[in-house]
Amino acid sequence: MMTPQSVGDWIAWAGLVLPLATLAFSAVWFVASQAQKSKAERYARFWELMKQAGAQDANIAAKMATFYELRKYPEYKEVIIRLCEEAQVSGSSGELLKKEMLLTAAHMRAPSA
Repeated sequence: MMTPQSVGDWIAWAGLVLPLATLAFSAVWFVASQAQKSKAERYARFWELMKQAGAQDANIAAKMATFYELRKYPEYKEVIIRLCEEAQVSGSSGELLKKEMLLTAAHMRAPSA
């Protein structure tokens, strides 16, 4: 391996290493910021689904689809399971919704979830 022996050699090495280090740092920072942005967007989507699940004016089909969609959020499975198992459902089509909720709870309890 060749080592820098003069001031000119050190300057040449710095001219090569510093831009590469800056580029690497920028790439790491960009990936980290994109991951944080993705996490925030995912949480916002989860929050919207939870609002839809609790909406009084939503129809049963929309609520069933909401509970099905909640299966994609295993990081919140504790709260999803509690909601699905403990929520009181009433109305003419309430049995359909309760069945979907229990299926979602079962899905979240599965080892792969």
